[in-house]
Amino acid sequence: MMKEKIFLLPMLLCIFMTASAEDSIKIKQPKFVSFQIADGLVLPTSRITGETRMPNVASLSLKYSLSAKGDKWEDLYYGAPYRGIGFYKPFYSMSREMGRPFSVFLFQGAQLKKFRDGLSLNYEINLGISFNWNHYDVTDRPYFEAIGSSVNAHPGGNLYLKKSLSKRLDLHLGLDFLHFSNGSQRTPNYGINSMSAIVELAYKINSDKSTEIATVTPPAKFEKRTAHDFSFFVTNRTVNIDTVETNLRNQYPEYRFRVIGLNYACMWQQTRRFMWGPSVEVLYDEGNRVNIFGDISEDTGLYREIVQLGKVSERFTVGLSVKGEFAMPGYAVFANLGYDILHSNKRDKRLYQIYGLKVYFTENLSSSFGVRSNNLTHSKYLYLSIGYTFRTPMLFAK
Repeated sequence: MMKEKIFLLPMLLCIFMTASAEDSIKIKQPKFVSFQIADGLVLPTSRITGETRMPNVASLSLKYSLSAKGDKWEDLYYGAPYRGIGFYKPFYSMSREMGRPFSVFLFQGAQLKKFRDGLSLNYEINLGISFNWNHYDVTDRPYFEAIGSSVNAHPGGNLYLKKSLSKRLDLHLGLDFLHFSNGSQRTPNYGINSMSAIVELAYKINSDKSTEIATVTPPAKFEKRTAHDFSFFVTNRTVNIDTVETNLRNQYPEYRFRVIGLNYACMWQQTRRFMWGPSVEVLYDEGNRVNIFGDISEDTGLYREIVQLGKVSERFTVGLSVKGEFAMPGYAVFANLGYDILHSNKRDKRLYQIYGLKVYFTENLSSSFGVRSNNLTHSKYLYLSIGYTFRTPMLFAK
């Protein structure tokens, strides 16, 4: 569990330092505190009990945020972004099986569309760490395959309408989607997905407009370009093994296998906010074609797992995908949809998805926190990568 915390913390710290670098030098930074209540359902993709019924979930959230001051062109172009830290406490109707978890998360949001009379459409994304889950146990909770560890990642997002009630008070109404899993750092790990209706009240601090008119320097003309994005990571994963003729006590052995990845994407950037293009993902995965057997040691008389790795040539996977990247100041959200063309792993499907968050330290150097999944539902592993992007003028750009 401690390794999982250490794995997730660096990316959260990177996001916080990058997001707060410019805010710390401003005076009278607009801020707000908010209180949110939500009520919804855990989606049927989760494996919680041997029954088909899914639990209800209600939740409380408390958030503190720094808002855009509006004195830079980025503030106007990116929809007056805000960012902060929050605390989330869910209450599940099946708390006996699921436990009493809570999470701490970082979040960022912005305006998508402004309407009349102080009404606007907004979005918010968040990433955090959740604690205190009950998890799979072959004896006590054999049907609870959704969560394999007490500490899990907490990604999510919401879409909401914002209505200004007064000079300092706003009302938010919307829909929220949350996912909890450990990225198969420990299996089983089918994850918990929930969707809820949210009601939130936000109280604005330092919201008084300055008597001085801010001069916003317009941005330089944007030149269409091609981004060549390289990234590298080393992580680990677990696998599920059939217990038939293997003498394993359960299908979730604890052994972890090294995964090394090298990715290249060629993306066309026609606007400041979005780029997309083809990508190739090359993996060295020790979990491919592995065999694991249960055995009793003749020396100690204790149960042990015997691991037989596949041939080196069988450990490589090559996939082709389409990648999209949505940019905000200092970071970006990305997603890939791909298909393995070189695939020797019979346990995983060829169709895969990669999604995550990228933080830019410089214009070229970045780090990404991501998840690779198969068939849209099953997380294969988490990773933290280092990347480098260089850009060239787009050919045939008008």
